[in-house]
Amino acid sequence: MKMLITGGAGFIGSQLAKYFSDQYEIVALDNLSYGKVRNLKDGENFFCSFVKCDVRDNNFEKYCKDVDVVIHLAGIAPLPESEIDPKNAFDNNVIGTINVLQACKKHEVPKVIFSSTSAVYENSNSFPFKEDISFEQPDLIYSQTKYTCEKLCSSYVKNYNMNITVLRFFNVYGPNQDHLRKHPPLLGYITKNILDNKDVEFYSNGQQKRDYVYIDDLCDLVEKCIKNPLSNGEIFNCCTGKTHSVKEIFEIFKQQTKSNISCLFNEPSSFWDKYPTLFNGSYALNKSRVSKEVNKYSIGTYQKANNILGWSPKVNIQNGIQKCLSKIIKEVNK
Repeated sequence: MKMLITGGAGFIGSQLAKYFSDQYEIVALDNLSYGKVRNLKDGENFFCSFVKCDVRDNNFEKYCKDVDVVIHLAGIAPLPESEIDPKNAFDNNVIGTINVLQACKKHEVPKVIFSSTSAVYENSNSFPFKEDISFEQPDLIYSQTKYTCEKLCSSYVKNYNMNITVLRFFNVYGPNQDHLRKHPPLLGYITKNILDNKDVEFYSNGQQKRDYVYIDDLCDLVEKCIKNPLSNGEIFNCCTGKTHSVKEIFEIFKQQTKSNISCLFNEPSSFWDKYPTLFNGSYALNKSRVSKEVNKYSIGTYQKANNILGWSPKVNIQNGIQKCLSKIIKEVNK
């Protein structure tokens, strides 16, 4: 049995590769724009094969030959980078996905998992977010690319009878999450500052809440989607149905590390100021849109995945953070 993971050297891709390495021959494919080859190693040893390739490359389709499962994660994720260069975001995320679907169609891949995002709900005020709710379409570039890709997946299911499942990932965290990039996710950012013994700056009052899901629970959901034929053509939330505030998460980190760093609070509208080109000229990005994104409340329900697949998340936020810190401490002490 063979599995291809696009974006396989990234955080989620590498963790999936490790999770399935005892069940499949894994090929992790990545252009390394965000991924790191070191993510695919246990110590000095690779736990899967690695191919440097972009899903938009002409030779990509050959890697789908004789593959049983394709998990498509490759794409541009940072929101501000997508806003700066929408053409590049659509090219990577949408054209890249078309390439993957076409290659899977050509080589008759039995199962495809597409990674979408809870960001497609960004303009919804109906909580918790359900897969079948009617919601206003997203307006940020990244979210639009993923929403478009969902529609593409649906068309390939309906028109070509392909076996595709879409997963809407909420805020995923876990070991190996990239805390060094310019705009790291919240837990990666807090981790970096604790390691550097540097105070944390939050662009809010710290009270905004979102739904955080641990990587092991995500891997379990992917496995259930692969094994259960009832997942074909479905969209599932990958979430916990619980929210935690920025301040609450910071306090958990402080308690578990006994850190003395403090948190500072800035204006939400200045969160993307590290990307000044967004705010130049007469048609600058509206600062109120940045504030809306920062203060966004996000909570999903996993009832559909539970009803159809028997899936539910197992790792709570305290244990999840503890697992992340244990891995980082072990690496620091090497």
